[in-house]
Amino acid sequence: MNKLKKYGILMLLMLSVNVLALAQNNANVVRGQVTDKATGETLISVTVTEVDPSNRIVNVTITNYDGEYVLQISDPKNKLRFKYIGFETLDLEIGNKRVINAVMSEQTLTLKDAVITAKVTTSTGTFNIPQREVSMAMQKISAEEFDGIQVASIDDALQGRIAGLDIVNVSGEPGSGMSMRVRGTTSINANTEPLIVINDIPFETEIDDSFDFATANEEQYAQLINVNPDDIESITVLKDAASTAMWGAKGANGVLMIT
Repeated sequence: MNKLKKYGILMLLMLSVNVLALAQNNANVVRGQVTDKATGETLISVTVTEVDPSNRIVNVTITNYDGEYVLQISDPKNKLRFKYIGFETLDLEIGNKRVINAVMSEQTLTLKDAVITAKVTTSTGTFNIPQREVSMAMQKISAEEFDGIQVASIDDALQGRIAGLDIVNVSGEPGSGMSMRVRGTTSINANTEPLIVINDIPFETEIDDSFDFATANEEQYAQLINVNPDDIESITVLKDAASTAMWGAKGANGVLMIT
């Protein structure tokens, strides 16, 4: 009889412990449902996390097909954080609540105004730099200024359009050669003509062995007679040593860059 009584008391104690443990576990479980504020529909796969005051994740779960979740928490003083793509992050206090329903709002993003600025650049023969930062003696002229002008060659069209560039006809014949000088008529070289560069390639006057200097006329001496003015986009004249240094001794008399 005594053994039976002791056995009954032991069973009651074990049952009491299980009930207390179950009650304690239920006290640390939070459940609820997550819905969309605009439509009222449940949200699937919402990330639900328990975060401490330092924003460290303690526990995490996701909502099921019905938007429901169950999460065992570690500390009622922590917060529940709900995160979902396209919705604003929502933080809710836990406290003594064990059923916490979350209503999430769609995230609205406003794009900032895009300001596009354009700078006028100038080619120096190596790379383009903003025009206001150019410290070299150079001048650029657009081929649009030649629209409507009937000229045989581009050097004919440049007469009187660029400061410091003197262009004189050898004769009055159409297409005759031009004598060009940049900032004066003297030079340490035998040739006083400026270097002509077309698309970053020095333009050399081709004279073959059959060329007869005794019988050649003015048209045959013209340097730029073979350059079509309609194919030219812009012309830049480099005048000082700083701007012509990259061309070495060939650019000692100035450089006429054609693009």
